[in-house]
Amino acid sequence: MTHQTLKELVDAGAQRLVEAAGDARENPRHEARLLMQAAVGLDRGRMIVQSDEPIGQAEMARFWDMVGDRSRGVPLQLIVGETAFHNVTLQVEDGVFIPRPETELLVEEVVNAARQRGREQPRDGRPGGVQILDLCTGTGAVAVAAAAALRDERRVAVSAGDWNPRAVRVARRNARRNHVDVDVRRSDLFSAFAQLEGSVDVLASNPPYIAPSEAESLSLEVRLGDPKEALFDPEGGTGFHRRIARRGRAFLRAGGTLILEMGETQGAEVMALVEEAGYTEVRTLPDLAGRDRFVRAVWPGGENQWMRSS
Repeated sequence: MTHQTLKELVDAGAQRLVEAAGDARENPRHEARLLMQAAVGLDRGRMIVQSDEPIGQAEMARFWDMVGDRSRGVPLQLIVGETAFHNVTLQVEDGVFIPRPETELLVEEVVNAARQRGREQPRDGRPGGVQILDLCTGTGAVAVAAAAALRDERRVAVSAGDWNPRAVRVARRNARRNHVDVDVRRSDLFSAFAQLEGSVDVLASNPPYIAPSEAESLSLEVRLGDPKEALFDPEGGTGFHRRIARRGRAFLRAGGTLILEMGETQGAEVMALVEEAGYTEVRTLPDLAGRDRFVRAVWPGGENQWMRSS
């Protein structure tokens, strides 16, 4: 029996992916190579060195199973079990939201806000370091990547929460995997973080922001890859943004930063609800495609008066 080499199988797998998806597949050879790496347990460097070596029957069968899954629309990240994100590598698994490349810009905003906060004297007169809180954390992507980027900064604490117990387990695992200290808790938004009231410097979230009525417009890959509770907001798209902005007033220190990811058409609505909640310096920030993707604002302080008027 003639055994095919790694390179030959990657080429054949890429062709199979093209046949399944046509022009919709942006980089089929890259995907086929990642599937092969997962199938044979080699990193990219060893793949290159061993590209002309034959592959065993068991590894070949595993590879074609993976190609078949990808051809049916299963997300690549779920098949290989991990994804590169910002400056870290994250484990992903079924039932937990898969981080998207645009959310890497949320990490950048969090890191920049934390560093700026660290350079400032505390406006409320209290000493201490910089506290970051990431809600709806999923795999821990934002929290873990921010903690990794700030690992050399003094006195930075990172906390993260998610209602999904599986997400909590994965996020904790990702923190350990990337050798960062993140306090991950199962939490309905702020519910598990009462001790952080009045002490958060950067509050960030990529919450569910798709209206249930838009479900049919989502790609097969999204429907297969992400849990519904991580995608859909029962209140129509901005309910979580409103809840986080309002409740966040009790958690943010004066001058603290709120950063929320949102849908590309939600900028005006999210800005309005954040301004209504009493934040200042409210503005939208674009993603890499130039679409409004984030709202950033500053909490000036005086939370109690706003709570009375809510």
